[in-house]
Amino acid sequence: MPRLSVGAPNDPELLVPFARRAEELGFAGIWTQDTLSTANFSLDGLHVLSHLAAVTDRLRLGVGVLYSGRRNPAVQARELATIDQLSRGRLTVGLGVGNEYHRESLATLGIQTDRPVRRLVEGIGVMRALWSGGDYDGELYSFTGIQSQPPPVQRPGPPIVIGARAESALRRAVRIADGWTGAAPVATQDFLRQLAVVQRAMPELGRDPASFTVSKSVYLAVEDTVRQARQHLVPAFDRAFGANPVYDGAGMADRVAIFGPPEHCVLRLRELFDAGVDELILYPMYDRVAQLEAFGELVSELDAVSRR
Repeated sequence: MPRLSVGAPNDPELLVPFARRAEELGFAGIWTQDTLSTANFSLDGLHVLSHLAAVTDRLRLGVGVLYSGRRNPAVQARELATIDQLSRGRLTVGLGVGNEYHRESLATLGIQTDRPVRRLVEGIGVMRALWSGGDYDGELYSFTGIQSQPPPVQRPGPPIVIGARAESALRRAVRIADGWTGAAPVATQDFLRQLAVVQRAMPELGRDPASFTVSKSVYLAVEDTVRQARQHLVPAFDRAFGANPVYDGAGMADRVAIFGPPEHCVLRLRELFDAGVDELILYPMYDRVAQLEAFGELVSELDAVSRR
């Protein structure tokens, strides 16, 4: 059954009512982000999930994505296991190497940024070893007899999904992770090309597709007409990405977002599910409470389509 989830707002006053309403509307989960930017107001994604664990009962709690090297993997393992305990086993962990342009500022702060791929791969190994009570022997990390508490509720640990775009990174996700998550600023056609790489890699690497989940974050706007939605989205993208050195905010709404009347949005989302996506994470760019209500109508419509 295809799953619709939502992206959490960044407003502390809005977090709890938004998450509770998302649960009432039937969404499968709520996701936060681990941004490295300090230009705009941003809450730490893991602390947000701890907060939401206490005020929700059913929603899965996801973070997309934690960047390799930014947190020590042993400390991160304990933080994630704690959230899994507080949520009674509802955590999904997104991991990635991050963007090149972040590394200069992180290095200035004393955070290790060399060998990001190796730090990602070994970081996953360290966390899984600590969650299972095992040892680990790698190039960057090596230990025996280290105990980490608490253990996660989910065994052998919370599912790990990797954010990736390049073919080598996509194949790595198939090889070592529990799933792959596509970024919201990636256009649908580019995402589908990446998905094709993942789908080819699974039999080549001996991976059972039933053991691997695919998700994608989507910027979505539901209005009576495409024109109305676009009028809201264009300035929202300008505000969010105008100063970003990687993504060009100009014309971004047309390149990466899904927007328009409910029936149009359902059709576009259905195309992604039909291509092999298991979960779509819907991010409102404006009027978040009103858009959440509009998104909620899509949950029942997609369920009805799935049963036909």
